[in-house]
Amino acid sequence: MKIVFAGTTSFSAFHLDLLIKSKNEIAAVLTQPDRKSGRGKKIKLSPVKIFAEKEGIQVIQPKSLKDNLETIEDLRAMNPDLILVVAYGLILPAEIINLPKFGCINIHASLLPRWRGAAPIERSILEGDSKGGITYMKMDEGLDTGPIMKLLPCPFDEDEDSESLEIKYQNLSQIELINFLEDLAGGRVKEVNQDSELATYAEKIEKQETEIFWEHEPAEHIERKVRALFPKYGAFTFFGDKRIKILNSTKAKISKVLSPGELSASGGDALYVGCQNHQSLRLQSLQIEGKRPVSAEDFMKGNGENIFRVKKFSSSLEN
Repeated sequence: MKIVFAGTTSFSAFHLDLLIKSKNEIAAVLTQPDRKSGRGKKIKLSPVKIFAEKEGIQVIQPKSLKDNLETIEDLRAMNPDLILVVAYGLILPAEIINLPKFGCINIHASLLPRWRGAAPIERSILEGDSKGGITYMKMDEGLDTGPIMKLLPCPFDEDEDSESLEIKYQNLSQIELINFLEDLAGGRVKEVNQDSELATYAEKIEKQETEIFWEHEPAEHIERKVRALFPKYGAFTFFGDKRIKILNSTKAKISKVLSPGELSASGGDALYVGCQNHQSLRLQSLQIEGKRPVSAEDFMKGNGENIFRVKKFSSSLEN
């Protein structure tokens, strides 16, 4: 098939690589515009653009597709059999959705209709789901509301984070995607309408959600937050006047009762922090702003005096 690919993230780029290695023709790639990023405000290319240019594939980067007659006409001239969408980030208007012979297929990182929307991986971990998966869905004009064409279930490990779950989902597509496209071309794929009464929504992660509030969140929720936000966002707190990300933690039971945010070191390599309702977490790895990630043991070695002086993590509500 002749395919136009639309995607932006590293998850998207993985799927583009699968297409390139197949017998399908990649006519062009749609990806989001280059953006300024970081303290130096350097121009940052999307992982999909970097990969596509390396492979010599035409890259199109509209700021919006709504009423974008130039891009629509360019796509119409390509006459693609399919537009495959993976974490693109822009809304496709009806003129594009209805353009290809086989329509537009979205690879969505949840088992629809659960977790429609922008952050399905993060929300599924935050909610404590025990399983998930990916959905190959035929797009319509709604938000992830189109007919389901294939469901690929996946169990969650107890310590699953967003990075490990994304890799699991990539592995599912590595096994299934090309066969699915062959079945689609051969007319062997059935469409099943979603039950919208079962829908839940994965709103995008807002900046204020990434902060840890030790007094107001139980240990179980904080532990899930740490896993859900790693590595893209990072759940953060304050250590004195420094912002610090908690990269890995586990639920813990210790004999000492800790107040929310209070730190306790034990055995030279164990660092505990108090949460709501006298619960505790054991911290495994951390990252002070401007520094590299370190283990809890190395954090204690490098900040022993500060731990003794400051004694606790705090939130912006306290600073």
